[in-house]
Amino acid sequence: MQLFIADFERQWENIKISNQEILNQIRKVLRMKIWDSFFVQNGNMRYKTEISDRDDKNIFWKVVESIEHPKEISEIWIAIAMSNKRDKMEMIVQKLSEIGIKNIYFWPSERSIIRQRNEKKLERINKIAKEAIEQSRWRQLPKITFEKDISKIIEWKEVIVFDKSEYNTKDIWTTKDTLWIIGPEWWLTENDYKKFGEKIKTVSLGDTVLRTETAAIIAARYLKN
Repeated sequence: MQLFIADFERQWENIKISNQEILNQIRKVLRMKIWDSFFVQNGNMRYKTEISDRDDKNIFWKVVESIEHPKEISEIWIAIAMSNKRDKMEMIVQKLSEIGIKNIYFWPSERSIIRQRNEKKLERINKIAKEAIEQSRWRQLPKITFEKDISKIIEWKEVIVFDKSEYNTKDIWTTKDTLWIIGPEWWLTENDYKKFGEKIKTVSLGDTVLRTETAAIIAARYLKN
């Protein structure tokens, strides 16, 4: 069943959406009809609905069921070194959103080629995250942040770096508040490590050298499980 994340107007047991993009998708892509069912979500509330009416500017849905998701969804913080291509960051955001990672940071490591935040790119990435959540029917949109100074992300968190290490993931015991760091495939530098502070741990994702986007996906899946 299709999920839409959108602002809407609640009118008793009905929902009205005036989002033209959603209206076009329902009419031209999904070709949905009156009484077809959808999920509609805004914030922490998700509604199972049926299309009761529509016109050229609005869709009207009857609320069949209200579903409030628990707020205590696990917090996972992953900081990823900015990749050499922007489309790789798009893929990372898409896959981590589907997996259900709530906090995604991008930061420039010493060897990062792309080092600057791009406002238009951030807008596009947030749209990709929204579409990934709708496709996967996950509960919450991730918070995506570009942070030039990684020390601002670390704050009071324990730091664990996915790097070449004698330890694998099952050997690492963590606190609740842990920042997991993924570097570029051509390794983090000594200066990068100095920014993480003294009390860090390293953990291996295996014997092969993974691309940044591959490491991010594998690490995220492990952390969710």
